[in-house]
Amino acid sequence: MTTIRKASQKDAKALLSLIKELAAYEGQLQYLKTDLNQITESGFSNLKSPKFEAIVAEHKGVLIGCITYMWNYSIWNGSTYMSIDDVFVCKPFRGNSVGQKLMQYAKDICVSNNIELIKWEVESNNEKAIHFYKKLGAQVVEKSFAKWQIG
Repeated sequence: MTTIRKASQKDAKALLSLIKELAAYEGQLQYLKTDLNQITESGFSNLKSPKFEAIVAEHKGVLIGCITYMWNYSIWNGSTYMSIDDVFVCKPFRGNSVGQKLMQYAKDICVSNNIELIKWEVESNNEKAIHFYKKLGAQVVEKSFAKWQIG
């Protein structure tokens, strides 16, 4: 049975492994800079104001998927929203509703906090993910993404 829950500090090492697996899957491993210390410090050392939070899927004591997210504010909507950074499920567990359960857990967190919007990005060529998100009821908006690396 797979359990979906909020990540805790004891998950930091396994969470980093999932992030590395995602980076490798996307062909971006060489650009991944985060390490265990950064994951621990940013996500779990300041529990009142973490830089990110995570939801994990656990199967037989092993993390098999995750969502990392932050809280952001929309000046247009005048409200806080959940900004998902990454969604990942290990390959052997895809197609078994793990991603759907992770997203539902994210939605439940928002509902319990009176948050009405979740935003995230998806690679325009990731047709499986786009199909999955649309099936959830998400609207995929065509919009360009800008990145300005200044350091």
